[in-house]
Amino acid sequence: MIRALRALSWLRWRLLLNSLRGGQRRDRLEQISRALAFAIPAILIALSIGSVVGLTVIGFLGGRALATGLLDSTLAMMILRIALLLLAATIVVMAVVSPVQSSVSRYSRLLLLPISRRTLHLTEVAASLADPWILIIAVGLLAFATGLAAGGWPGTAGMALVAAAALLLVLACLGSLIGFAIAWLVRSRRRGEWFTLIFVIGISVLAVVPAMIGKRIEDQGRIRVQFGDEQPAGVRRPRTPIAERFDRWMPGWTIGLPSELYAASIRGAVAGDRALVGGALGGLLLEALVLFTISSAVHARLIGSVESNRSRRRSALTGTAGRLLPMLGPAASAVAFAQVRTALRTVRGRLGVLLPGPMIAVLVFLFGQIGESPAWLEAIGSRGYYLLAAGGIFAMYSLQAFTMNMFATDRAGFTLQLLSPLSEAELARGKVAGCGIVIAAALVLCLIGALAVAPGGSPLLWLSALLGLAATYLLLSPAAVWLSALFPVSADLSKTGSGGNPHGLSMLVGTVLVVACAAPPALILIGAEHWLHRGALAFPLMAVWTLFAAAIAHPLVSLASRAIGQRRENLALVAQGK
Repeated sequence: MIRALRALSWLRWRLLLNSLRGGQRRDRLEQISRALAFAIPAILIALSIGSVVGLTVIGFLGGRALATGLLDSTLAMMILRIALLLLAATIVVMAVVSPVQSSVSRYSRLLLLPISRRTLHLTEVAASLADPWILIIAVGLLAFATGLAAGGWPGTAGMALVAAAALLLVLACLGSLIGFAIAWLVRSRRRGEWFTLIFVIGISVLAVVPAMIGKRIEDQGRIRVQFGDEQPAGVRRPRTPIAERFDRWMPGWTIGLPSELYAASIRGAVAGDRALVGGALGGLLLEALVLFTISSAVHARLIGSVESNRSRRRSALTGTAGRLLPMLGPAASAVAFAQVRTALRTVRGRLGVLLPGPMIAVLVFLFGQIGESPAWLEAIGSRGYYLLAAGGIFAMYSLQAFTMNMFATDRAGFTLQLLSPLSEAELARGKVAGCGIVIAAALVLCLIGALAVAPGGSPLLWLSALLGLAATYLLLSPAAVWLSALFPVSADLSKTGSGGNPHGLSMLVGTVLVVACAAPPALILIGAEHWLHRGALAFPLMAVWTLFAAAIAHPLVSLASRAIGQRRENLALVAQGK
């Protein structure tokens, strides 16, 4: 088994190098693109080193302060429990959101080799120990144990290391189990799409709960003061320590959480309670064993299942004959409709269309629940056209998987388009128009949500906001075509996570350009209403700016489309996932 684990580790390393180098058929620009795709995450990791160092220092000082008596043990345990609970929750969320990071779907050929499935499962679980969040927890716990030893508690430090190892094993098994289960769900295309939609919308709804709870607690405090539950003058009621209040707030079933069991083992070691230490460590090991056994069963079900990713595919240019878009010919219109179909049948496209509108309504609801809000928040919440503009910007960001990766999202459909009698300009204009239609569909929901929560304001201001969003997208479209042609990335848009994202450089540049292109319409809308105090003037000014944006975008899109012809073969390879 050791030899098999070593061989699989070497295989993972070689796959990483091969993905960076690429094949000989790649041009020099593609090689640069691949290098940048790896350089950007490396830069982010380098920037996060400071956080890891800070966590190490905090863990060491916390352990030493606990051992030397500078920090109350009850308060220290509360802080430790909260930190571990948040980090464990982050690991769970990341395992659900990014199941595509597992290599289970890539080693189907390994099943033909004389390698047992138990070894493959153990490899996956061991690989999850290299998860960045688990490594962060490991560094913090190691620093905490080192601080205990430096403070004069070597026995407690040794127990902390044992408990830390058990906790990390539980988290690795838990993350693996969730990853296997989600990977099995998404083996079926339709089942995976429904799961992703329900999960993301559910997370968006649950994000409202903390603010509502905080508002309710604040209201209860006001009621106590208003109806005579305040303290008499000159008399101070003894306050309950925060650690005790935290224990009362935690439900009883949370005693079995891995973070709680780890804290119980430390608390038992500090108090010299061997029974508590043994029970906590036994609980952690039992949880690890149960999770490992269940994950093994799910893993066997996963690799034994057949992937269902088939869907009815039609030619990219069939079914649209006779359907023309304004100012576009038959060929460009067909490309636009094909792009719309590609977006609306994928998870990323549906999320980009469905989420911005409801999220805007939810945010406005939250602003109303917060009581005293900043003036600028109240201004946005009371003017629906500002909410509409914010929703449109949000939609452009959420649909970057299409706008910043136009030529690698429809896979075989794009290959058929390259074989069709299409010019590069027609192809680029069709892609731009198709993405624009998808963004317009998202804007319809944003408009409904904005009208539902803040219907006031002049109709001219609402029309101005819509024209400003159109101008923003028109100015963005030439750069989108150019970046999509220069930095294409094969993406799986049926899943969330990084597997469906465009190139990192395209996302970065696109994020900056959306803000830059939206700045002039925002200045026109705000200036006409608040500086000139003539809101009706915003509409003609915005109409002129939109015409100016269209006049600039049309020739620039044609100019950017020349990059398609220069990289035609490479774009075809990327679209096919090679």
